[in-house]
Amino acid sequence: MLQYLQRKAVKLLALTVVPLLTFTPIVYAQSGRIVPAAANKNKACICDPKDPFDPRARMPQGPFKGRCMSCKQRSVRLLSPVETIPYNAAPDMLVIANFNYKGKYWVAKIPKNAVEDVIFQIQYYNVLPSPYTAHSQIRFRLKPGYEAILVPQSIGVAPTEIRMRDFVYAANAMLVEGGEWNPATGLLDFFAIAHEFISLEDRIKDAFEYKLTDRVEQIRLALTPQQKQELLMSAILQGDRDRTNSMYDTLNKNCTSEVLRAVDRTIGYNPKLAQKGKPEVFISMPTGPAVDEALFKGNLTPDKLNKIVIERLAQLSKIPIPTPPYEAIVRRKLVNSKSKIANLEVEFSREFNSSRP
Repeated sequence: MLQYLQRKAVKLLALTVVPLLTFTPIVYAQSGRIVPAAANKNKACICDPKDPFDPRARMPQGPFKGRCMSCKQRSVRLLSPVETIPYNAAPDMLVIANFNYKGKYWVAKIPKNAVEDVIFQIQYYNVLPSPYTAHSQIRFRLKPGYEAILVPQSIGVAPTEIRMRDFVYAANAMLVEGGEWNPATGLLDFFAIAHEFISLEDRIKDAFEYKLTDRVEQIRLALTPQQKQELLMSAILQGDRDRTNSMYDTLNKNCTSEVLRAVDRTIGYNPKLAQKGKPEVFISMPTGPAVDEALFKGNLTPDKLNKIVIERLAQLSKIPIPTPPYEAIVRRKLVNSKSKIANLEVEFSREFNSSRP
């Protein structure tokens, strides 16, 4: 029975990731490994010379080690007291850089004890619908009057302030500059993880324009007021510490595993002890700009793509039975009678209907 379920899990992953596999424009390095054709154009890896928090990120390991990372994604940065001085932040504010809003990066000033709700979002898909295969992220909703204040972080940009109550923490796969998303190679150290803080507005747009989205469930986590504030800090510190130095893994280190890592640190949950040594495995289908681009360039047949994925998965050790993200938060006792709220597409039905192609 166990072997049967493992085979089903492999088949599920293979069928689910089919629509995302694409050709990648490539050149051959002296080592014989393939690298994206655009990877060597910017040797300094500068995305914005006027941005003091431009990470100038390079791929930390794998076949593309040392290559410039995409400018479309960044991990969050927690600013030191000295770094916050130009942004006129109050002493008790959390101040972060690389907050993504409408394709630009901002410094966000977040008041102390501002978090009203922490909402776990699970994005399901219309391709082989399954509770196992999903994208997970955390939505932070701030109290009225405690909105985050966004200010431009690049030098020379006209000063402006934007107030925001809702934003999202997501751990997404990040490519080298010029690369394209391919879930099979997500098993082979081709992608790093970007710990992104993004406006809810942008995540709504991404989810609703993403052709495979079926629904986005929202579960209000049963946390104490103190834990809500601590989870925000845990997510920020996780991104600030890891930057883009961790590699993405479709099965073992992905959007769901990373957001739960921040949760576990907050509530003192040890999954290995709780599961008596059995690993929690999540099958992830991440979202983001590279995935969206790949969806519009699907030029291989499903049969060929299935064959590629199955062959790659067959080279791995046996895959444990995956855990549905919802089951994971139930297991952590974070779901109660007040947890279930309207799906994102219901809460923002007007935006959903206007954004659909």
